[in-house]
Amino acid sequence: MNRQITLNNLEDNAFFWYTYIKWFNGYDDINEINIDEALEVIGIDKEKLAEWEEQFFSIDKSGESLKFIGGNLVEDITFLIEFQDHEIVFFLNDIYFGNLGGHFEAWFLTWDELLSFQQFEHLFLLMLPMTAIEQHQRDNAKQIIHDHLKTIPKFEQNAEYISSCILNGLLIDELFFEIDEVGTVNNQNHSVRNIRKYPRYRENVIELNKVLKKL
Repeated sequence: MNRQITLNNLEDNAFFWYTYIKWFNGYDDINEINIDEALEVIGIDKEKLAEWEEQFFSIDKSGESLKFIGGNLVEDITFLIEFQDHEIVFFLNDIYFGNLGGHFEAWFLTWDELLSFQQFEHLFLLMLPMTAIEQHQRDNAKQIIHDHLKTIPKFEQNAEYISSCILNGLLIDELFFEIDEVGTVNNQNHSVRNIRKYPRYRENVIELNKVLKKL
């Protein structure tokens, strides 16, 4: 079984994006519901979605269901997103920088770093859940997220609402800052870039800061 998901597989694929966004840390702060419930407004066909998910997460003869999206961004930079049984794991140049799951670690990328991924097809939305947005960036971020969601079938009519829910889960109160000999870091809980709380990630952050400056 071919475990690789190509970027072409994502084109106009409402089932994929619906399933992917359900993993985000977003929520509707007015109705007090998480992103998976908020997505009900999309009106996705649940029977067809279940069929798609069964095929997408099918188990091969070795008993594995791992799927991944990956490839080269520029000559010496690669990305990899692994869809494991209970989490989605993110890498740049084979260096771990976060995951969505029960023990999630997110809020790694700055808003400007995420914007640099717009030059690559689908990478803005793929990297979006790993991003931390500072309060002063919220209006600009909401508009750009909205514009990307509008390109997905089934999301057009509710792109503004879903973008608000996504944004709620990405906002942070403190700013990113620089540390000598390391580069950009933050103080956000559950972020690999918070090396004061998670010093085990110091070397990862040093290398990833170098990688991100090349985009």
